Amino acid sequence: MKPFKSILSMTLLFAAVMYMGVNFACAVDRDAMQMDTAPGPAYITVDGKISKIDGSVYTIQSESTGYQNLGTTKNVSEMKIYVSKETKKVHGDKKVGDKVRAEITRGGFANSLQ
Repeated sequence: MKPFKSILSMTLLFAAVMYMGVNFACAVDRDAMQMDTAPGPAYITVDGKISKIDGSVYTIQSESTGYQNLGTTKNVSEMKIYVSKETKKVHGDKKVGDKVRAEITRGGFANSLQ
């Protein structure tokens, strides 16, 4: 019975350590999700449709078809971007439902929106 108790206690200790590690990793990710609020070097260009506008944060929904599925299904992803007075808006202000192309920094700031 003694080996069983030691195995059980080691298993519980391992589970507690793993639980604490996962919580710590989630807390680090929340802090890393701070968005840029100033222009910077372009990281990616996103094509999609504006699905939500919440103040200065626009949610862009983009669809893509993977080469592996031969276009039979679409992968839909959402990305939040920060838009400010410094964002170059080609063709004026945007609204929900508009198709856009955004040049975005690594931190999510939209350098341009067309």
